[in-house]
Amino acid sequence: MVIPLPANESINALPDEGRPLLVVIKWCVIGLWIFSFVLALFAPLSVLSSLGLAFFGTYLLAEDPQMSTCYQRIRETALGQCCGTGGLRMLMPFFLLGAINSFVDGLALIQMFSSYGWKTFNFIPVDVLLCIFLCEFTRSLASWRIIKMVLPVSQFENGYQELPGAPGLARPLGGPGPGGVSNPSVSVRAADFKPFQGTGHKLGG
Repeated sequence: MVIPLPANESINALPDEGRPLLVVIKWCVIGLWIFSFVLALFAPLSVLSSLGLAFFGTYLLAEDPQMSTCYQRIRETALGQCCGTGGLRMLMPFFLLGAINSFVDGLALIQMFSSYGWKTFNFIPVDVLLCIFLCEFTRSLASWRIIKMVLPVSQFENGYQELPGAPGLARPLGGPGPGGVSNPSVSVRAADFKPFQGTGHKLGG
């Protein structure tokens, strides 16, 4: 599976209707950092996924004036050196990880609520987890709308794309070429072939 990447990696290349969505994502990322550190006081191992999501979100917003300082601090660490320069190339991983996190955390909240009812929210860790879920779910919706802006679905409707440096090797299914059903040279050879040609031979004759 190949994850598609936007043509332009800068968040400044987004259209005007995408700027408010970036603001929503920014506040969700800030919330993820805060609530993850609070939840770490009660369940340290449970915050790894939300911290990873906040990490991706910070790299996505590397050019944002309010997030650039946090990005530079992470960039100076050994882990930050392995993640590139950020920007829109982090959009798809940010969306996928957030969608998985919101699904898992949502199921956990539903299970706790079905077992204990409204008393569930008397516990601080549950309240913090609810805040994390709201941040994850909200930024999932916002990032999905941005994905539809920078990665139009129409570019995938024409089948497989040609491999770079090798034109003609990749064709839509059913079209001409190695991947299709129509090939002139094969058709000519097939037309010249006739079964049961030549003189037959009998065994022992």
